[in-house]
Order: sequence, then structure tokens, then C-alpha cells
Amino acid sequence: KNIVVLTGAGISTSAGIPDFRSPESGLYDNLQKYNLPNPQAIFEIGYFKENPEPFFTLAKELYPGSFKPTICHYFIKLLSDKNLLLRNYTQNVDSLERIAGVPGDKMVEAHGTFHTGHCLGECRREYTHEWMR
Repeated sequence: KNIVVLTGAGISTSAGIPDFRSPESGLYDNLQKYNLPNPQAIFEIGYFKENPEPFFTLAKELYPGSFKPTICHYFIKLLSDKNLLLRNYTQNVDSLERIAGVPGDKMVEAHGTFHTGHCLGECRREYTHEWMR
């Protein structure tokens, strides 16, 4: 009755979203066009504050709406619908669990999410998915 689901990039690759580390097809292997000091820099806050353009360009490519949830995402929703899901811990930022209908209170989005955004300044104001789009 208390099922915990842990998800990572593998749940979304069949939706067309690349994982990070696979040779040739992985995201880190395909960031040359951004002229980064290293592939991980695109997600480092220090680099973002100096040069946010690469992150926002990549985010636009990966932004929700271009990809559809997979059968795995809908399976997690089914667990929730049957009151079996205690929590879904996800490393993914693609929001496909939310798009499939998994309730936000059942999710921990460990690396953030496209569902909301926050101001990096002192105000820390939260912005909705609609505003970010």
C-alpha cells in the first residue's frame, strides 16, 4: 500500500528525451554548440549567472509540450489512482509525471522541475508553469 517509485532518465528516453551520459546520444555528448567549459557547466549555477543563454536555449528544446508521457509515467499515475503510491522521487525535470497526472503532493522532484520557476534574487518569488512558458 505504500509504494515508493524512484525514477531517472531511463523512464523518459522512450519519449525522445536523451539521458545525460550515454556515449553519442547522451545530452552531455551533444552540447558542443554551446561552447561550454565542460558539459556539466550548462547546469551549474555559477556558470548560469555568468552566461544564462546556453541553459535557456537548451531548456526551450526540452520544455514540456514537445514530449508525451510514456507507459511508465502512466503506470505511476495508476498506482496513485489506486491509492498505492506513497511517493515518486524523480531526478527528471521534464514534468512528464505531472503531465501523466501524478499529483504534485506525491512527487519529490529532486533536480527541480519545469512546473515552477523561482527568482534567483533575494525575493525568491515563485512563477507558474504558464508564466515561464
